[in-house]
Amino acid sequence: MDFLDEIHNVRYRLAMALKVSSFKIGDFTYIETSDPNKDFVIGEEEGKVFVLPINKDCIKFSQDIKHCLGFDYYYKEQFPWKEEVKIGVLDRIIRILKVFNDYDEIKNYIINQEIIQYGGKDYAMLEGDLYFSNPYEEFLDKLKDDDLENIKKLSKAYQEVKNFLDIQVENPTSIEDIYKEIESELIKIARKYNVELDYGRSIKLYSDERISEDEEHVEEEIREPINVNSLLAKIRAKKVIERKDEFLNFLLSKEGEFNIWGEIKGKGIILDEMKDKNVTVLLTSSQELEINIGGIKRKILVPKPSILFIKKDSAYFEIAR
Repeated sequence: MDFLDEIHNVRYRLAMALKVSSFKIGDFTYIETSDPNKDFVIGEEEGKVFVLPINKDCIKFSQDIKHCLGFDYYYKEQFPWKEEVKIGVLDRIIRILKVFNDYDEIKNYIINQEIIQYGGKDYAMLEGDLYFSNPYEEFLDKLKDDDLENIKKLSKAYQEVKNFLDIQVENPTSIEDIYKEIESELIKIARKYNVELDYGRSIKLYSDERISEDEEHVEEEIREPINVNSLLAKIRAKKVIERKDEFLNFLLSKEGEFNIWGEIKGKGIILDEMKDKNVTVLLTSSQELEINIGGIKRKILVPKPSILFIKKDSAYFEIAR
């Protein structure tokens, strides 16, 4: 038996080891297992076997196996080219996020909507939860902005001092004074940019203490630590929006030939990439995507400029857009 790659070989062995029963469903073989959460679906293309995990009992509630596998159409079928259609290609899924009529629509979308997407992902990266490679991060890295550098330094100092407060070292009053001083600087920056502050994960630092803003004689009641990553992400987003035309030109200059995972070729702009997990790509013109997965070659016609979200099958990690 020839498998698409080694992971499908391993899945097949797991499916056989856990097999309770099997039956044909469309072009696939469904393997019911003794596992409480997962079953498997086996498919074959040009002699290559691929095995996809599937949520147990999904087939009982859906008449279409494709829905359970996470797509609307298999690539061999006729399908409409419209937003939110998901196309299965072996163990990959191509989701049509956006369809455009012309280049002006593309530019308006980037300026008015894609920048917002980037802001949320920037926050996730600053939190250390996820890592993205995209033009937004590249553009920010090239900015030489004193305020952004100052916020980074203050944020690091703020978090370090907070760690000392958390472990309740001696002389906590002196440490709180340092903490409040840094916090006051962060509040000033937030006001300068008219940014609303977010606060930490319901950790009460001190009961009824208040922090004063001397210049404005305004008292702010702070019961939780400032979420410094949220503050930095919001101000970084403002910096990009202030330079939106410059950012747009920077992003559009990234257009060129791409080869996603060595499997999917085309011409466009990589808007986002989570290494070995998923990719968001902007195609500014109609074209054929060339696909070569495990030696199986296919082509998919993209009839209009589009944004596509391409991900590995449901066993792999996915970040929602």
